[in-house]
Amino acid sequence: MMNVYVDNMKRQMEILNLIVGFELIAVGILYLILSNIESAVSWSIFGCMYIVMDKYSVLEKMSSNRKLIEFIKYLAAWLGCIMSTVFLIYVATML
Repeated sequence: MMNVYVDNMKRQMEILNLIVGFELIAVGILYLILSNIESAVSWSIFGCMYIVMDKYSVLEKMSSNRKLIEFIKYLAAWLGCIMSTVFLIYVATML
């Protein structure tokens, strides 16, 4: 019985991490609209990190939409990598 509860909790955490990650990316987009590039990139990178953060959990205990979830996490990881690289170059040139 406890195993079912833990499995259900892990699935819910996976969904919550995705939602929070997308919300943080949305905050970044809002900062971009306000022309605050530094905050926009920081919040968006944080959102991408949030999306991929449970990537290291036991995959068998996660949701049944594994391929879609893995694809979203793969894209978020690349997006975070690209944004952080561009942000690093941007900040380095500002010094």
